[in-house]
Amino acid sequence: MIIWRDGVVTGTGAAWRGALELQVEIAAGPAEPAAVGPGTSVKALAYTDLVGTPAVGDRVSLTCSALARGLGTGGYAMVAAVPDALPADPPASPGHLVKARYTPLQPMVLGVDEQESDAHALLTDADDLGGIPVVVADLHSAVPAILAGMRAEAAAADRPAPRVAYLMTDGGALPAWFSRSLARLRETGWLEASITVGQAFGGDLEAVTVHSGLLAARHVLGVDAVVVAQGPGNLGTGTRWGFSGVAAGEVLNAAGVLRGRGIASLRVSDADARGRHRGVSHHSATAYGRVALAASDVVVPSAYGADVPGWSGALQDDVVAAARAITHPRTPHRFVAQPLAGLTEALAEVPVRLSTMGRSIEQDPSPFLAAAAAGRWAARLLAPVTGTVHHLALAADWDDAVSGGTYAVSTRGVPLAAQGFVHASRADQVDGVADAFYADLADGGAVLLDVDADALREAGVAVVAEPGDPRNASPRAERFPHVYGAIPTAAVRAVRPWRGSVRATDDVS
Repeated sequence: MIIWRDGVVTGTGAAWRGALELQVEIAAGPAEPAAVGPGTSVKALAYTDLVGTPAVGDRVSLTCSALARGLGTGGYAMVAAVPDALPADPPASPGHLVKARYTPLQPMVLGVDEQESDAHALLTDADDLGGIPVVVADLHSAVPAILAGMRAEAAAADRPAPRVAYLMTDGGALPAWFSRSLARLRETGWLEASITVGQAFGGDLEAVTVHSGLLAARHVLGVDAVVVAQGPGNLGTGTRWGFSGVAAGEVLNAAGVLRGRGIASLRVSDADARGRHRGVSHHSATAYGRVALAASDVVVPSAYGADVPGWSGALQDDVVAAARAITHPRTPHRFVAQPLAGLTEALAEVPVRLSTMGRSIEQDPSPFLAAAAAGRWAARLLAPVTGTVHHLALAADWDDAVSGGTYAVSTRGVPLAAQGFVHASRADQVDGVADAFYADLADGGAVLLDVDADALREAGVAVVAEPGDPRNASPRAERFPHVYGAIPTAAVRAVRPWRGSVRATDDVS
């Protein structure tokens, strides 16, 4: 189960929060596996909060099983102890949460949700996320790209970058310190804080469950949004259910139970040699399509006919088809198309190296574009349209809505299911829309709906401002209200026969 080796530190390398790279020469021992045979120099990683800070010349005990098998540990042997220089006992401190329980290196930490925590009173009866976006991804490598999408959207809308917490589940690496990217994202201010939950540890905050971790993000940190993914080291078996990312579906359930806005970031690849991961990965199909039962936004990246490097037309078709299957009418999930315009440039600004499953962004841009699109949607949700918005409808379509209780037409001749949202306008935009699409109905056949955007939000229907041309990522692009869901007729405050202009309609009314 474990390949043990002793060695001597011959050099030190990069260091980041909680971790130190070492070069270690393997001492006498078995000749096989050759990768960790006597005299071999290996790269090792020490978690300094657990084993102390080894120095050149120190003897170290290593576990080498994953390194010997060539698995995705970053190519490290792991330092289990520095036998001749054990760290001093930690000072007495509060906290009794034991992580990585009943393993030799089980740390005891202070949980944000336990009785000794200053935040315990805040969380004792906390039960509501207040609708904040919770973006969920299968792989740790998606996290920086999601943040890039959030920040790009905020900049395009002339808003400050959102304050975001990363919640790390325990499906991959247990120590948050393993992630050099996480340390860098914290240093650069791209992340407000990290929260490690379950058996994972090493975050800025520790929590017992995904639920209490999400509540801590909302009520203790006060962030605008949360990104959730396992740590580095996704585990898969090539079977439908045997992969650690299946927990992504359970995170969406937690977000739904706590009244957050769950957002599913699709795992996409146009370069993975394994067919089950080409297009939309079977991991996303299972986690979001089978495990997630709470209504969630499944973000579907779309080039809208534009030329986006690394995003082919064939890939677009595959992604849309897979997302349609995940969001079929028997599920509660919402199909949310989001444009890729400007996201290639946004990803170039990420302060960490983008790589997934051994492939760089240059080799396979699609996973990062898909994740950035999910981040873009989360940022748009942070600036909801309020007050009254307007929609021009065919009178016959409105009559059908009155009979059925909801209005589900995107625009003239296009059902909501085909577009994903209902086009709407501010008062000053209505005449322009009418001239473009309803000029032949100035004397009858159309009605102007006054829709209460706040009532829609209370009903769980998002109303966000988006560029009228989704291919335009410019901050100067004109934005229109888009209603992401069917409009309950109860949210329509007035219905007026259309007379060719807002002024003429108001005069008749």
